[in-house]
Amino acid sequence: MAVTKIHPIKTTLKKSIDYICNKSKTYEEVYVTTHLCTREFAHKEFEMTRKEFHSKTKVLAHHLIQSFMPGEVSFEKAHEVGKNLCDSIFEGKFEYVLATHIDKGHIHNHIIFNSIDSIEGKIYRSYYGSYMKIRNESDRICRENNLSVIDTEASQEYSKIMNRVYENWYEWNQDKQGNSYKSKLQIDINRTIKSANNFEDFLSKMEELGYEIKFGKHIAFKHKEKERFTRSKTLGLNFTEEKIKKRIQNKSNEVDRIIDISKNPKTKNNKAYEFWATKHNLQTMSKSILLLRKYGYNSKKEVYDRQNKLRQELRVISDEGKKLTREKKVVKELSKHIHIYMQTKPYADANKDISSLFKKVHKKELDKYQKAKDEIQKILKKYPELKTIIGKNFSKDTFKKLNSKLDVLDKEIEGLKKEYISKTEEIEMLEKLIQNYEDYMKPSTLDKIKEFEKEVQSKEKTSTKNMDIEL
Repeated sequence: MAVTKIHPIKTTLKKSIDYICNKSKTYEEVYVTTHLCTREFAHKEFEMTRKEFHSKTKVLAHHLIQSFMPGEVSFEKAHEVGKNLCDSIFEGKFEYVLATHIDKGHIHNHIIFNSIDSIEGKIYRSYYGSYMKIRNESDRICRENNLSVIDTEASQEYSKIMNRVYENWYEWNQDKQGNSYKSKLQIDINRTIKSANNFEDFLSKMEELGYEIKFGKHIAFKHKEKERFTRSKTLGLNFTEEKIKKRIQNKSNEVDRIIDISKNPKTKNNKAYEFWATKHNLQTMSKSILLLRKYGYNSKKEVYDRQNKLRQELRVISDEGKKLTREKKVVKELSKHIHIYMQTKPYADANKDISSLFKKVHKKELDKYQKAKDEIQKILKKYPELKTIIGKNFSKDTFKKLNSKLDVLDKEIEGLKKEYISKTEEIEMLEKLIQNYEDYMKPSTLDKIKEFEKEVQSKEKTSTKNMDIEL
């Protein structure tokens, strides 16, 4: 499968040529060919040609890319096909630099050619018709060299499937539990939200922690010890910019922890801090009890029963998420086999009516066809619902249908993630409230509360009812 695309170069022509001729990508420039120009001074020679014909075009050159299906073509054959394409479409009139990149899984050609021809000074007009001419020539040359060709629309749909990035549910789940490298950023964001007065204050405090912040479609953070930015949305649905702003606004619903005064070293030498901590514990416990009553809990057993139920539901959600993620992977795998099947089927059809010599010459294509066919049948047998989606006969619409299936799976997974986060937050809240109750009921805490109440009564010279807290 050879796929072509083209775009103009209006600046940094030299950098573009240096990039495509990179020695690590072209095997020390073994796979670099030039025409009517030299490798080192091609950008200057392009410029001299434009000046010679007094060209006023603002386009310095055009960059053409020709890609091949992974594993289908050798380095030498890819470079030869690229040269044949240049000879065919330029007819020897245009200066160009051809470079074959072999450093990645998919071999591809880069062709940079002057914006005007060097014979008559005519400007190369890049539009849909000229692109289709290049595309058709590329397809013709590929067929002559026994390389597969795929319809443009189907190619776009297939590329969309292959370029999808699938987030592993297990890794996402680990992020939520704080077991991944992103956890530090999550912890810092959570802590900063608690102390921030507004979003601007939040950003300022994150910078104080050593983070650089980048704004765009999604807010991103980069710690001074890291090289790359991390989009906060990749940390989970609870960390998008919109969600962070809402969490800052709704901090009043969050509950602090009870402070263990007997173990806190500050209380030993700082009477004022001890007084503040005691008051904090009283207010925190009052808020904790009110929240428990608000959610309808009247005993610890009811809270524990609810937590156990939530954990069971989380396991079900996690299993379903892993199942859907596997299904997405299968769809991608199925797309790859269908793609190979469609490209090699003409050889299989021709083999039915042609002598055994054809089979020997095209053994590689026929083997690919049979393997793809077997893999497709294996997948459809295991996932019969996919068979109803793609139908019996494959066409350019097949990849479109599979893309639609992936969109549905993505929505289902996003829904599960939201549900997972919601239930996790509820478990954490209940754990905090129960722990507050346990800490509050410690004799050391209750004694300080009683002392605090007596001191307040003494100062205000009023009587207040003692709080009777039951759970």
